[in-house]
Amino acid sequence: MKICAIILSAGKSKRFKSSFPKFIHKLSGQPIIDYNINLIKKINKITKYEIITSKENLKYFNNLGYSPFIQFPVNGTGGALKQFYKTYNKYDYYLVMLSDTPVFDHKIISNFLHKALKVNSDICVLSQNVLEPKGYGRLIIHKKKLIKIIEEDECTNAQKKLNLINTGIFLISKKAISNINLLKKNLKKNEYFITDLIDLCYKKKLNITTHINKGLSINGINNLKELNELEILFQNFIKNNLMESGVRIYQPETVYIENDVHIEEGVIIEPNVVIRRGVKIKKDTIIKSFSYLEDCRIGKNCSIGPFARIRPSSQLKDEVRIGNFVEIKNSKLSSGVKANHLAYIGDTKIGKKTNIGAGTITCNYNGKIKLSCNIGDECFIGSNSSIVAPVKIGNNAYVAAGSVITNDISKGQFAISRVKQKNMKNIKK
Repeated sequence: MKICAIILSAGKSKRFKSSFPKFIHKLSGQPIIDYNINLIKKINKITKYEIITSKENLKYFNNLGYSPFIQFPVNGTGGALKQFYKTYNKYDYYLVMLSDTPVFDHKIISNFLHKALKVNSDICVLSQNVLEPKGYGRLIIHKKKLIKIIEEDECTNAQKKLNLINTGIFLISKKAISNINLLKKNLKKNEYFITDLIDLCYKKKLNITTHINKGLSINGINNLKELNELEILFQNFIKNNLMESGVRIYQPETVYIENDVHIEEGVIIEPNVVIRRGVKIKKDTIIKSFSYLEDCRIGKNCSIGPFARIRPSSQLKDEVRIGNFVEIKNSKLSSGVKANHLAYIGDTKIGKKTNIGAGTITCNYNGKIKLSCNIGDECFIGSNSSIVAPVKIGNNAYVAAGSVITNDISKGQFAISRVKQKNMKNIKK
């Protein structure tokens, strides 16, 4: 059995009021459309996937590395399916999804496919019951069978009170989609609607079913307000999953954690922490308040913050201590390293159990290129020191407070670089 998944994305996003399409906007650190693309890739039953978009949106997909199918003219969801089916008509089923309606849990779609195929549906609609159905098409059920979907602006007052809504996700058999050319344009919008295929196929006595989603809610996005509401929903989903796996999050409503993070059990996250994509944190580490982490690796039993910033490509091994107002960028800190306050470490390797004093910075940029430093094991870097790259500091070296280090320091050496202190005679006012 061959199933082709289709993601519809040719809309103009007029209600979104943005200079670029809504599917590019990020939701918990990831473009909205990527959720459904990544979900599709996880489902083994799906043979192929295609994105359908407009000429105007093509450049955005190309920038993301996709080569979509171009819908021209842009004449509705039914029009998109008509054009696509002319080229791709060798599949047994077509799974239709929307770029602006992300599904966060792939099990929802896996279950949907399983139930639809089990009863040999010709068209199966993924529906859900909602408290506020405004904006969604309503499913019309007659004698326990789905007979049509009515868009809200065509509903009667009684139909608007129905709570069973269309999520925009369909599974359509080859037998059903072969009727796609029989669709007629909606006179109000001058477009073809996929939903009209249901009424058409029901009248032809095809098997029309619905599967009600009882998992995490599926919500479409039409404007920035709805994007924010969905962000809150997904943030709760991410944080609840982490807490169920053994991560302690104090005041989770103040914490922001993006998609694609890996946090092991025993980790503690204090209030007002930001953890962006690509972060991995191992067991028993504490991330203290107002810390900001992105695309970095944190080992076991570390302490980060408060007010720390760990930037991309940084790797902190076990039992590292990073204190307040310390910034780490593209650096590797071995186990037991301490930088307890007021430091910048960039493009630097630091050996085991080295101590970085307050006010220390690595001067890694000469105005043209980034340069690197290498600091050995069990070194002591005194407070307010500047390590001017590129330099190497050997194991067990000691740098006096206030030094500007521009030359290499060998193993075990003591280095000091200061202007000589002068105490002048008292000056009377």
